Amino acid sequence: MNFAQLRAFNAVATHRTFSTAAQALGVTQSAITQNIKSLEESVGTHLFTRTAAGVELTASAYDLLPRVREIVLALEDLDARMGKTRDLRSGHLSVGLCAPYVAMPIFEKFASAYPGVTFSVRLDNSSNLLDLVAQYDVDVAVVTLLEPKAGFACEKLFDQEVRILVHRNHPFWKRGHVTLAQLRGEPFILREAGSMTRQIFERALAKRDIEIATRLMLGSREAVKEAVGAGLGLGIVLNREIGHDPRLRGLRVKDADLSAGEYLVTLAKNRDRGVIREFFALAAAYAAKDAG
Repeated sequence: MNFAQLRAFNAVATHRTFSTAAQALGVTQSAITQNIKSLEESVGTHLFTRTAAGVELTASAYDLLPRVREIVLALEDLDARMGKTRDLRSGHLSVGLCAPYVAMPIFEKFASAYPGVTFSVRLDNSSNLLDLVAQYDVDVAVVTLLEPKAGFACEKLFDQEVRILVHRNHPFWKRGHVTLAQLRGEPFILREAGSMTRQIFERALAKRDIEIATRLMLGSREAVKEAVGAGLGLGIVLNREIGHDPRLRGLRVKDADLSAGEYLVTLAKNRDRGVIREFFALAAAYAAKDAG
């Protein structure tokens, strides 16, 4: 087992295709294939299963991934600290997002400062993204949290607040705000159970013993917004997610605390390593400027 094999494994596990892994590392696909074959012979088991879309990790690969990712991060960080890649001429960062709009300005600034660093992105809800970070499936994630999570390094980017999304033909349209009691019995379009936005909203309803009518549960905020725009019911989104659709408007709930924070998170032990360290530094600078 050698570092070339571990880098190849890490790249394939991240990109889920041999060809994309080869491009990311700047080597041939045959080199990736040979390194993976040698590694599988070394550990005595298959690590990847080929599919029509690329590859899937086996149970053995999932067990190996955290250890390999730690080694790769540690060696990349050592190179950076010794000055070989101090300017991050190369590197890769895997990012999990619950809301792409939050991270895109940070990506733009980071790509401009470090054009040699590539990205891969996973979209999911906040609860699942924390699991992906813990399992080394992504290096960092931008998630919605009520407070920093134990075991993770958490950089707060800004505050958000849950808003009630209404269609222009709804009686609430002309109001500046609503109360929780006014939502009783209203048909709602909600996100899946792992959505932090939904958890914040339902927690507030439960404290007041208020029930709503769940008409649909959808797996993305974009789907929720389209359903509300079609007049199927009310929705919930964070205030920076409302967008500019003329069919929709976001209303504050004046008698409940529906606030949360948008955080950049990674495993605490990886916070000061290589490309992760630089991404955190740039994100913190962006957040400070946004707050100012």
